[in-house]
Amino acid sequence: MKLKSLVIVILALAALAGGAYFLNNSGRTTASADNRVGQPLVAPSLVERVSRVELSEGGKTVRLRQSEPGKWLVESYHDLPADFPKLYSLVGDLTSAKVERLVTQNPERIQHLEFSDTRVAFADAEGKSLVTITLGKHADGGGRFVKFDDTPKAYLSRVNVWLDATAKNWADTSLLKLSHDEVASITLPFASGNPLTLTRAEKSKPFTAASTPEGQQVKASAVTSLLSNLGSLRFSETSAPDAPEAIGAREHAREITLTTFDNKTYTVALGRQPERTVVKPEATKADPTVAVSLVADATQPTLEETASDKSGPAALVGPLTETVPAGPVFAFVTHSDASAPINGLMKKRAFQISEHTFTSLPAKAADLFEPIPKATPEPTPAN
Repeated sequence: MKLKSLVIVILALAALAGGAYFLNNSGRTTASADNRVGQPLVAPSLVERVSRVELSEGGKTVRLRQSEPGKWLVESYHDLPADFPKLYSLVGDLTSAKVERLVTQNPERIQHLEFSDTRVAFADAEGKSLVTITLGKHADGGGRFVKFDDTPKAYLSRVNVWLDATAKNWADTSLLKLSHDEVASITLPFASGNPLTLTRAEKSKPFTAASTPEGQQVKASAVTSLLSNLGSLRFSETSAPDAPEAIGAREHAREITLTTFDNKTYTVALGRQPERTVVKPEATKADPTVAVSLVADATQPTLEETASDKSGPAALVGPLTETVPAGPVFAFVTHSDASAPINGLMKKRAFQISEHTFTSLPAKAADLFEPIPKATPEPTPAN
């Protein structure tokens, strides 16, 4: 190709590129013409007015509301207390991130930035919207595309935030916050024998028991482990207070009483519905005369349908009973002060906890004692 022809081709390509740039960026506005550029995604002054937060992601929505100054509830999860540090972190991420630049106002370009239902919305106490931020895809050069409210503009921000849209994850899972130094006495019941009470006069003193076996002392490590598990009690799941598994757990619970140095009493009942044998529902459907007494004997003959007689009720082939495994462990906490928040919380839901907290409880009083160490004789001074 001749030099002159090459120049003409280059000029033509440049003209086409320029036209394409103009079309693609016809919706752009210079940074100086948009007052959001250089500002935080959420202004700190606006945060002071926020009383409602709504998070959306992947078709799920979480709603939080402020019940009183400094106290938030998960409206989407039984109005349980919200995890305030988690909310504080989210707000901190949004107030610290700034809008770097206006990307485009072109609707066609905005469609390619993958804005969907990933958004966070703030409103005041009356429910009036303060700001809604929709998050798009991550930019190739870093940062993330964002939109504000319903304005047809897309911006770029270096925001690093994850919107957790699972309502339960926003609940404060703490049921009890009680340190070792606060506890003055502990009373534990056992399957056999009398309950055991451990006491101390000061936090610096060791626990003692009135009925300490001869030659033994209270095992400090066992008490520390017990108070650590109970004092930082957290739930993992919740059920309705009248759920059969919760009622069964309450009926088979062990009640541990903790009394603090300022005379507050916490009763912590831990239990689970034990394993049991029941008549299969299919058995009573097949033959309503099946007696409940069969529960006591899982080896009873089974009902069988004969080939010659099909007129009767459908027969059950196999055992008439089944073993239902033990249910989840529940914790029921009661405070001596009737107005304490934990008492109201227990009326809302039944709280499941880790199995370890329950199974690690001392099974017998002897587990809380150990032999008194023998005194080491002093060495005889050398002559």
